[in-house]
Amino acid sequence: MAVVAGACARRVALAVASLAVVLLSAESAGASQPLRPVGLLSQRAGPVGVAGSVRLAGPMPPGGVGAASGEPLGQGEAFLSSLVVPGLAQYRQGNRRWIAYAGIEVLFAAWYVDARGDARGMRTAYRDFAWTRARLGVSSQPRREGDFEYYERLSQWVASGAWDADPLRDGVQPESDPATYNGSVWALAAEIYNVDLADPERSAGYPRALEHYRMRGYGPDLLWAWRPGSGDRDRLRTMISDSDRLARDARRALWTIVANHLLSAIDGFITARLAVAPPLAAPLLVVTLPVP
Repeated sequence: MAVVAGACARRVALAVASLAVVLLSAESAGASQPLRPVGLLSQRAGPVGVAGSVRLAGPMPPGGVGAASGEPLGQGEAFLSSLVVPGLAQYRQGNRRWIAYAGIEVLFAAWYVDARGDARGMRTAYRDFAWTRARLGVSSQPRREGDFEYYERLSQWVASGAWDADPLRDGVQPESDPATYNGSVWALAAEIYNVDLADPERSAGYPRALEHYRMRGYGPDLLWAWRPGSGDRDRLRTMISDSDRLARDARRALWTIVANHLLSAIDGFITARLAVAPPLAAPLLVVTLPVP
């Protein structure tokens, strides 16, 4: 838990730093733009004065093809731009929502890299711990890592038991102690295939039970035995749990990044589509100038 708490505190600091970078970038890019008049100033003369109307639009686009040419960004281009780089279409459309999309991208990308690194580090740590505390000296082969289920079982069982209970005989003689993992595998196989444990080799189902044992038991290179009363097995269980939690944090950050890309792309597409839609009645600012 201390490892996870430390990782969370580090990610909070990372979030603050990431958002500060985005805000500074937004300020330097001139995200805040004044409203611009679009269209021509229409005038009409009258006996009292000259009335002019100016239609107001959004902020001046900071850059981009559409902004430079005065033409709206294409719908497909807007969608693909923000799908690849969240906030790019909004930036080119002069929409300040690009700051939010860019901030989320930077924040959760950093979060993902950090959490993934922590998860991998914890996975290496619990594998090393299991090797030094339970496997070294018990396994008769050079070190080989098992899969995730192997370490789960290693944290649940005090000992693997022997792979071959009588190595002086030909073939494999399954472990018979059901309190060990390999012994429990053999006991289940004997039950499934109706093997008489008093004289298993005479049972008709013995070959299939032995095959079941070979497929599901752990061989000489993956055997283990925890020291009684050491508390090491509980420690391993905690380390595996911490590693799982860190891996889930990385997955959540990755899914947030994917969602941010999609939302930004859809937002850019809708904004581009509305830009070419038939205009509704636009609000007018009427300016009356007195004529002397």
